[in-house]
Amino acid sequence: MEQMEEYPFEFAKPLLLCFDLLSRCNIGFFDENVPFVNKYWHFSYMIPFVVIHYMSMTGYMSKVFTGQVKVSELAFMVPVYLIQMQGFLKALILMPRKSNITKLIIQLGTTWRTANLTDEQISKKNSLLKSLNLSHAVFYWGSIFATWQNIIAPLALTLFRRFVLHQECELQLPFGCVFPFNPVKNWYIYILTYAFQTYTMFRVVYYYIGTEFLMITLCAHLTTEFTLLREDLLGVEPFSNDVMNDRMRLEEDNGQITIQQFVCRHQKLIQLSKDLNFIFNRMIFIDLLFATVIMCFFGFGATVASGAVDKANNYIAVLALMFPIYVFCYYGELLKEESAGIADSSYNNLWYRGGTQYQKAIRFIIMRSQRPCCLTSLEYTPITLNTFTKVVSTTWSYFSLAISVYSED
Repeated sequence: MEQMEEYPFEFAKPLLLCFDLLSRCNIGFFDENVPFVNKYWHFSYMIPFVVIHYMSMTGYMSKVFTGQVKVSELAFMVPVYLIQMQGFLKALILMPRKSNITKLIIQLGTTWRTANLTDEQISKKNSLLKSLNLSHAVFYWGSIFATWQNIIAPLALTLFRRFVLHQECELQLPFGCVFPFNPVKNWYIYILTYAFQTYTMFRVVYYYIGTEFLMITLCAHLTTEFTLLREDLLGVEPFSNDVMNDRMRLEEDNGQITIQQFVCRHQKLIQLSKDLNFIFNRMIFIDLLFATVIMCFFGFGATVASGAVDKANNYIAVLALMFPIYVFCYYGELLKEESAGIADSSYNNLWYRGGTQYQKAIRFIIMRSQRPCCLTSLEYTPITLNTFTKVVSTTWSYFSLAISVYSED
């Protein structure tokens, strides 16, 4: 992406992966000058494909009321069905705010720092970027592997039974569906239907992963900026009132940050954190709401599944869903800690050697830092590692209830 070339590579690298995943769903950024038709014509077939796939699964789900669907199949289909519904809701939230996201990326890119950093700042920045790239790699390959395993397993099992064991088994599709034709009538229709389901499901997966990557990356970059700012404050030298103006000019000439520059940077990061929360707080609520139910059903599906392949598919799906929740809760925790840590850095500064004006500035910085920046769910519940604990606890409660009811039946 040409627009990202003007920013440092370390800043742009994680974002390029997000843009690549979302571009596969025809969602682009920095495309204001692209003609409308060139920008959106792919939706003319993507949206109908996804809608048809969703309607076919809805028809299959309705068979539960007639007793034509086994409990093990239902336990697998419900979470897949909910994942697609979650994708629709997230699209409704994200698409109207593309311009806000683009603006936030530009502002973060212009504030990203590569020069005039201390060894301690460089070390902390590299550590945070390394953790971000590692989590991206694990999240991406784990999600792709889990998706391919769930999609390819029925085809591999069908081919093994037909051509190795020479059994007359029914052709299996990755997802239950209802079409006005028989999708397993012959190999030609079966392969076309299989390719159709694979294509549409991967659009949903790419969008699901891409939006999570984007939110995590922006939060991580903002956390990195707060970390560097904390170190800046430790290096600000206090001054008395009578030499205040001369000392400020001297520090600016020497490349040292002044207290006024620090306050400006701090205010800028606070505003960016508010913008980030404004963009993603509803999407975070959708993630947490659906994740609990989806993981519960995948866990239940693993329990009632009869085959080893089905059990493995469900267990891997649970892990693939749990990891991104942990990652963005982890970076939500870091953002809160680093923004609140400005107060600690203020206290550790040699403020007592400065004049009253300098001490007042430090005091206001401490007071503002006591209201830390954080991601929230619907601008109400802060996202921290405690949130992840609550999600896992709630999921386990629902899972235990489902197992108990199933055992009694």
